[in-house]
Amino acid sequence: MKTNSLKRRQFLHQAGGALGVISLGQALAFPSARAAESTAELEKKAKAELEKIMKEMEAQGKGYLAVPRKDGQFLNWLVKVARAQNVLEIGTSIGFSAIWISSGLEETGGKLTTIEILEERVQKAKENVAKAGLTHRVTFKQGDAHQIVPALEGPFDMIFFDADKEGQADYFNKLYPKKLAPGGLLLCHNAIRSRGQMQDYLDLVTKHPDFDTVIVSATMDDGFALSYRHKK
Repeated sequence: MKTNSLKRRQFLHQAGGALGVISLGQALAFPSARAAESTAELEKKAKAELEKIMKEMEAQGKGYLAVPRKDGQFLNWLVKVARAQNVLEIGTSIGFSAIWISSGLEETGGKLTTIEILEERVQKAKENVAKAGLTHRVTFKQGDAHQIVPALEGPFDMIFFDADKEGQADYFNKLYPKKLAPGGLLLCHNAIRSRGQMQDYLDLVTKHPDFDTVIVSATMDDGFALSYRHKK
């Protein structure tokens, strides 16, 4: 009887220890699972909120010269493919393209400097970028980009022109060569619809020995002049 009682006590002790290990494992595993579930839920909510903001901005976009959604998606994709770290945008408007660019920079860890001449648009862009949770990625500058660009430090590895079409050549001359990194990208919006207004810039960049330039369209309607600066 004593032997059986001892064996039962030993079994219960060992079983209790094993159950304790199992319980500990579950305690360690479940928080990770909960954390993963919580992170996924937060990401889902963030995407839904961003989509809501983008739709609100699209409703205003036609009057504010915002890029179409597909062009914004292309900018976002290009930032990530190029692993861009320091991006310059000339022509912020209300921040639609700035959000597409800076959301791409969330993946690369980079920063965007964006310039807009109209103060009321800068304020609206700041509000929209803040709603998207991307303020930490963006530096806003208000004023005439022709005057601001020479004072920028650079070098930038991606530059996006979406301002006065007749001024693109002047921007280029003020940015190249010191403020555009070798291997960097230049994008000029409306290179199909507004080709006549920016013909001097297109002639300059397509004939330049340090650049390869192509016209790219995501919408099959309008597009970008996309130029790559040779590394050597």
